[in-house]
Amino acid sequence: MAVLQALPEQAVIDGFKGCIDYYLWKGKPCVRSWPSSPGKNRSPAVKEQWSAFTTASRLWNDLSPDVQRAYNSMAQHGGLSGRDLAMRAYLKGLFTYPTGP
Repeated sequence: MAVLQALPEQAVIDGFKGCIDYYLWKGKPCVRSWPSSPGKNRSPAVKEQWSAFTTASRLWNDLSPDVQRAYNSMAQHGGLSGRDLAMRAYLKGLFTYPTGP
């Protein structure tokens, strides 16, 4: 990442699409190499979680439209989709409660 004095013109940004990523970080113009996916080269811990995500994704499709609407309604103002909220509920619980003293 490099901090810039100012973002270049849109034509310059468009010309480097897929190679260089221009963005704002805390209001400062920055540039970095274009993010790339590691593909299937993931850590064993990440690979172990794939089956849980697959199951959660399939379960969303099995929910009734009424339950899907309820998840969509709950997620409406929280920054997640209803599907994301249902997956979160499956993977780690919908709500977390304090366990400390």
